[in-house]
Amino acid sequence: MGIELPTLRIDPRELLQHVSRVAYRGAPLYYGRDGTNRYDDPAKNYGVLYLGRDLPTALMESVFHKHQWDQDAKRSIALAEVRSRLVRAVGVVDALRLADLTAEGVMAGYFGLTLEQLAGRDYTHTQQVSARVHAMVDADGMPLFDGMLYPSRNNYPAPSIALFDRAQGKVKVVDDIDLPEHVEWPGFVEKYRIGVELDPGPPEES
Repeated sequence: MGIELPTLRIDPRELLQHVSRVAYRGAPLYYGRDGTNRYDDPAKNYGVLYLGRDLPTALMESVFHKHQWDQDAKRSIALAEVRSRLVRAVGVVDALRLADLTAEGVMAGYFGLTLEQLAGRDYTHTQQVSARVHAMVDADGMPLFDGMLYPSRNNYPAPSIALFDRAQGKVKVVDDIDLPEHVEWPGFVEKYRIGVELDPGPPEES
């Protein structure tokens, strides 16, 4: 390998954010293993939870991750969709050790990935990265990393977090906040020029 794989530590008491549906209020955090997301396990043996260090990144990587803003200048979301979402404030209770994939030279120098392979819709290469990081152990055979810090595709250059399920004891839900009530929501709407579309009312009688 051309360079060492750097580590980023997230200390206890730091808050992370995960966007979910209101139906999951109060439920345990869900670590998906269906292999459909960017850094999921390709063999579907371990689960991955995706988190943001701020609300805009968490939203862009979840609610808005399929929006083709380069092709559609209208940035909008239905009010019903906003009301259906909540933000899970996730507290770090034990220090997290993340493989820092955002560090200079890591993707090309360590993993040999191009920008197209990193940011494309084909997740083959990034899922292979996940599997390699998950398998890394120290001299005593203990896992080196709890997950990965990776560059957000939809809110670049902000980082996102893919947390392995073996680290689930190191985080906990501190609060579930309805998206419209989140302190960062108005600022996100303004900065990212989001139009919130009102729900259509009942048809007028003729």
